[in-house]
Amino acid sequence: MFKRLFASRKNPYVPGLDNPERVSVSIAGCKLDITLPPHFSSDGFDADVAPKDIPNIYERSIYDYGHEYEDNKFSYANCIRRNWEFFGPFWKLGYIGRTDFQVTSLRVDCLPEGMSCFNPAILEQVVIRYLYENGPAIPEFGRKLAPVNWRVEDKQGTPWILCEQRYDLPSEKPEEPEDSNFEAYAFTALDDGYVLFLRFINFGNVPVKHSIDAANKVRDLVCGSIQWQLSDYAEKRKQEVISRSPDASITHERKPETWKYPTKWRDGNRTAGEPDIVIEEPGDPAPEFHI
Repeated sequence: MFKRLFASRKNPYVPGLDNPERVSVSIAGCKLDITLPPHFSSDGFDADVAPKDIPNIYERSIYDYGHEYEDNKFSYANCIRRNWEFFGPFWKLGYIGRTDFQVTSLRVDCLPEGMSCFNPAILEQVVIRYLYENGPAIPEFGRKLAPVNWRVEDKQGTPWILCEQRYDLPSEKPEEPEDSNFEAYAFTALDDGYVLFLRFINFGNVPVKHSIDAANKVRDLVCGSIQWQLSDYAEKRKQEVISRSPDASITHERKPETWKYPTKWRDGNRTAGEPDIVIEEPGDPAPEFHI
């Protein structure tokens, strides 16, 4: 409570940040140990808080939308979900920001047959394709800037890619609370066509810089706590893939992509077999996978 009294927009108070818990889940035999603040929602957001194992990542029915539509590029199966809130000065009763945090088995439905996420270069291409599908492929949600703050970290001998996707805003535009909304990610290979995906969906306030910095401080604490152990099968498969492409690597520095966005689109008609969004005047095509 003492910290809540002295909270500010620059240094907000996050309930439970000083009293986190160690969480373990098994995903197809791979083990993730991670330290997380407890779930907190003043609005009563009842997330699937209890961590759950995913014994079989190959079961299509566990993935959101994956068993319904054939045009997915990525499908999600959550095993952890939390909500965290950020509080500013004590006279402002409501929260000034929040994070919807998810740990997911991400199925890469668009990966060509014969390619593997255990190849570091392919993992990088998967991340870039994901950013495209969350950017130019859904132009109705605004222009995005990605990847931002790209970095590669080694965790227990396995590469992880961390980056962000933010709104691409004109420099002269006056700041608004929604300008601070952004997503941050951490990716690592889980199997040939599967990725372990940590997703931080952040909703902030102004000043935008303070809001983004506060969200990323929590992100860094969470990602810095990761202990990741591949299953015997996954470790063997990783070595097989690497042995075929021993020189493959991930680019350690990347600037945001300069994708041209579509200029005209409309809502699709699902009953007529159309996708959610029909692009009528397209921008750049999706990046292709290559070895």
